[in-house]
Amino acid sequence: MPCVGADVTGRAQEIARPRANVEPVIWRRIRDDERFGATLAGLLTIAVLGLYSGFHATIMNNYVWEADAWLHGYPYLPHFPGDYIDAIPYHGRAYVYEAPFPAVLLLPFVAVWGLSTNQTALAIGLAGIGIAAAWLVARRVGVSPGWASLLAAFLLFGTSYAYCSANGDVWFVAQSGSVAFTMLAIAECLGDRIPWRVLLWALCAAFCRYPMVLALPAYAIAVWPQIRAKPLRLVDVATIGALFAVPAAYYNYVRWGTIADVGFPKFYRIMDIGRTDPSPPLALKNLGMQLQFYFLQPPDVLDHPPYLVAGEFGTALTFTSPALAIALLAPIRERAVQLLWLATACCAVPALLYYSTGMVQLGVRHALDFIPFLFALMAYAIRARPSVWYLPLFVWSIGFGMYELGVWQWARIFVYH
Repeated sequence: MPCVGADVTGRAQEIARPRANVEPVIWRRIRDDERFGATLAGLLTIAVLGLYSGFHATIMNNYVWEADAWLHGYPYLPHFPGDYIDAIPYHGRAYVYEAPFPAVLLLPFVAVWGLSTNQTALAIGLAGIGIAAAWLVARRVGVSPGWASLLAAFLLFGTSYAYCSANGDVWFVAQSGSVAFTMLAIAECLGDRIPWRVLLWALCAAFCRYPMVLALPAYAIAVWPQIRAKPLRLVDVATIGALFAVPAAYYNYVRWGTIADVGFPKFYRIMDIGRTDPSPPLALKNLGMQLQFYFLQPPDVLDHPPYLVAGEFGTALTFTSPALAIALLAPIRERAVQLLWLATACCAVPALLYYSTGMVQLGVRHALDFIPFLFALMAYAIRARPSVWYLPLFVWSIGFGMYELGVWQWARIFVYH
């Protein structure tokens, strides 16, 4: 006669066993399948930023207006909403002057929803892609899934990336895109290194934020062995270059009468301090101001909760992102590390010579032009010399960023005190 108690116990154990194995199975999938881990990181990013922002649509939706103008056949804004969107008045027309690729991405959505299209949703989606690609970069460098997850969380919250993406304003969505596409380019350089793919992602980044074009020499050196082995790959590279260069040149010509994009210099001279300052927007005289801002500008200290607040006009990387210092430990003898430092230096030059710090922001948003390369250097440093001493730097950077983003999003009275 069978034992009822034993039978019940056996069935209970059989039912419970799959549940007990759920976490290890997921973790094994993350460890063994880099694309699964990357997808999970991207989806979590979208969910978290959606929680912070509520997907609230920004009113500084220049790219929505620009895409709408294109769909109506105009290179200018046929219906100008007002000066708040930062467009240039030129020859009786209003023009969006920022790098145009975010407007390209918005075209199918604006075709459906028109001027009601939510630009913030694009910024959050791009952040999801950026963090997914960052996770891929870390894994392809060779760090463990745990370190890759910590690095991805740092890129999101330990820098201005989460703030830019949760807000979605015109300047911020551009940086959401530039980081995302730069991370994709770096991931490709660490993977198959197909030259046309690297150029595609690099140009997508550059047409979100023009300073990113300065990373092209580092990418070219990285893919040169593939081109040398098969010179016909230059045809694919030239095709990708033409897909960006020809429409961009035509767009510039119909707006400014030249194939060069002179929109920003016009904005500087027509609407900004260039009206009275004869200096160019990039000048050596700005270096001292920028070094002070990047390394010394402290957060605001209050005598009441929340006590420590990221300043309205920015807070130095020293306080917001100390984990970036880990990049200094990357093994310099490795060729990839040398190229990443080259890209970092090239893309940092405009930020360090610029006439403005970027004004209202959480942290230092212009640093996002070179932080993707520092991120990869951090991964190389961790792969070469993993240490528990890195953890306090990560904890401060991520914790400070998450907390201050909450203050900015939900308790702005403390920011604009």
